[in-house]
Amino acid sequence: MTSAKERILAGAQRARTQVPAQPQPVEETELAETAPTAKVQEEKPRKAAVRSVPVIAPRQKDIRKNVDLSPDQNDRLGDWQRAAARELGVARVTAQDVLVALVEKLLADPDLSEQIKKDLHTARF
Repeated sequence: MTSAKERILAGAQRARTQVPAQPQPVEETELAETAPTAKVQEEKPRKAAVRSVPVIAPRQKDIRKNVDLSPDQNDRLGDWQRAAARELGVARVTAQDVLVALVEKLLADPDLSEQIKKDLHTARF
């Protein structure tokens, strides 16, 4: 078996031998000798660079929404949550759980959606 030191040295030696040589800078006189004499390419207008539209990954994290409740609404919601937790046999039902369930129901039920729109209209006008 080889020691760790020998393996490290062997790996370093392999890395040194596999590194490609850096290209040497070309002097202007060499460029003039190797450059084509035709100026056709220089006279052609260059095409504008096309910027690709960056692809934005879809958001993976949940979006936070806040709701302001009156103290009475908060108390009644808390009472409802505790009653629901007892009926469901769980330790608690969070306001987050309730609001997510209500939003899902609102988005899935067109009749409920229309009813909410009417309630919003009468509350505002």
